[in-house]
Amino acid sequence: MTNRTAVVGETPVHPHVPVQVPSAAAVAILTVFIGMGLVTDGTASSWMFGAWVIAGAVAAATLVRPVGLWVVVPAPPMALLVVAIGRAAWRQQPMWGSTKELVAALAPPYLQGFPWLAAGIGAGIVIAAIRLVLRSRTRR
Repeated sequence: MTNRTAVVGETPVHPHVPVQVPSAAAVAILTVFIGMGLVTDGTASSWMFGAWVIAGAVAAATLVRPVGLWVVVPAPPMALLVVAIGRAAWRQQPMWGSTKELVAALAPPYLQGFPWLAAGIGAGIVIAAIRLVLRSRTRR
């Protein structure tokens, strides 16, 4: 019996393989985090929303398979679009009648949350770079 301590993120079935989720699951995780940011904040402009976006981007970039990094890193704006459409549909906002109503319903979260979306993409890039460096070191 060995007394090996488990590394965080490793599965008990295959102890040398870290947990890695498909790209769609990682984007879904990011979408949930962004949705929680809008629920807890109400708008997309405060630090609370930003913390959720950055935490979601870090979680998604950390958990995704290496090939999915290039899907997850630029995903925060897309995930916000999904959340904004869901939120408008939940509130039964009449937005599908004209382009003007659609823009009025979907533009404010982007305008208010742009700095946080950019920070989320930046956090994803940092995690991707760290993972690529660690991956290149383990292959030597």
